[in-house]
Amino acid sequence: MNRLMLVAVPIALLTGGCVARVVAPAPRVVIEPAAPPPAVVVTPQPVYVTPPPQPVYITPQPVIVQPPVLVAPPRVVIVPGTQVYTVPTASYNVFVYGGHYYSYHHGTWFHAPRHGAAWTPVAIAQVPAPVRAVPVKHWRIPPGQEKKLEKAERDRDDDCRGHGKKGKC
Repeated sequence: MNRLMLVAVPIALLTGGCVARVVAPAPRVVIEPAAPPPAVVVTPQPVYVTPPPQPVYITPQPVIVQPPVLVAPPRVVIVPGTQVYTVPTASYNVFVYGGHYYSYHHGTWFHAPRHGAAWTPVAIAQVPAPVRAVPVKHWRIPPGQEKKLEKAERDRDDDCRGHGKKGKC
């Protein structure tokens, strides 16, 4: 066995250090470029843009404040030198002419066919000339003075707040 060992050991030693490795290059895969796909042309959808909203200008309608309705026939007084009557007990301008009632209230002329009827705004041309010619001293509230009187009433009301029960107003 020694002999065998003598032969086997050197062969093993000699061949053990010689390991041969074969390295092959990695296989290459070559892909041929295919023809490009046909171009697809898509027509874009139209874009609709709504215009911005336009401002709407509304002219405010004037507020017409009608005089109070005369429920019962009022006591009237004739304006000297005319055929027009006034109602001195009313808190606003009331004129009676030809059986019809006229009132100038907050810058607007009104007409009522009789007492108890609703007032209707009328153009100044529809007011009889004798009514328009009544001297200012016979008007309850002279034209153009309504705002001053309203302000005076507001001021008076402001001064009386809290004094009603004390007898001061």
